[in-house]
Amino acid sequence: MKKLVFILIFFICLKPFAQDTLPKFSAAIIGNDKVRISWTNPYPNCTQISVQKSYDSTKFFQTIFSSLSPELPQNGYVDNHYIKQMRTFYRIFYVLENGKYYFSKSKRAGRDTVSSNVKPIITTDSIKTKDTSLFNLVTVPPVVVVAPKMLSVYRRNIDTLFKVFEESKYLRFKDSISRKTKDTLFVLGDDKIIWKPFVPKPLWKPSVNVFTADKGYVNIVLPNYKTHHYKLIFYDAKDKEIFRIKQLKQDKLTLEKSNFLHEGWFYFELFEDDKLKEKSKFFIEKDF
Repeated sequence: MKKLVFILIFFICLKPFAQDTLPKFSAAIIGNDKVRISWTNPYPNCTQISVQKSYDSTKFFQTIFSSLSPELPQNGYVDNHYIKQMRTFYRIFYVLENGKYYFSKSKRAGRDTVSSNVKPIITTDSIKTKDTSLFNLVTVPPVVVVAPKMLSVYRRNIDTLFKVFEESKYLRFKDSISRKTKDTLFVLGDDKIIWKPFVPKPLWKPSVNVFTADKGYVNIVLPNYKTHHYKLIFYDAKDKEIFRIKQLKQDKLTLEKSNFLHEGWFYFELFEDDKLKEKSKFFIEKDF
């Protein structure tokens, strides 16, 4: 009787560790914060195998493990950062010697049947008795866990996931953003938020080399014109080149407003020895 019980226990314990053949794989929850990913590799010419993880079933996957021996017929990895309250998905990415690559279907981890199978389990009392049914079986009721609402925060655009928050932690994050920054949070749907960081407009400072005088003339001042080669290119507000001065041969030069055809902002690039020295702008006022 004891030998028969031992054999049955052995096979029950062995079953959860069975590995699926790629592209299939197994993902078993171990304890409360670990997931064992395992697989059987039928491809001896495999050059890369990686385990990828996401909180979305179809995108935003990140590689958390790459095998140093992808050709091994059986292998696995334990994710030590599993959070049971989050909707976590796994998939396998593998590459063959001919350069072809494949992604497995994504799947969520299932409870390890050794530690939390809710089917009948063997009690020690059943081994001591001679019950004709072989075992006194006890059914363990499942524990129902209500997962908290999760919110995905994207930085700048929907393609850049910043972090996934529990609702309570997101509210603290939102409060911190509103109190300490000028950033903006945009709500998309029920569980997606885009975080737009505040970008201050740069303060404009007039150039000391190219600037407009009181009467609207454009002044060019280059005190080192004898020891350096200077070139100046002017652009309109649409970034279209107006004209250029290939070589400036004096320390001061004044340009008439008529060279710029109309009022408004104009831009310039000043090169010193063929290297960009300054890029700025100036304003031409309207004649009255």
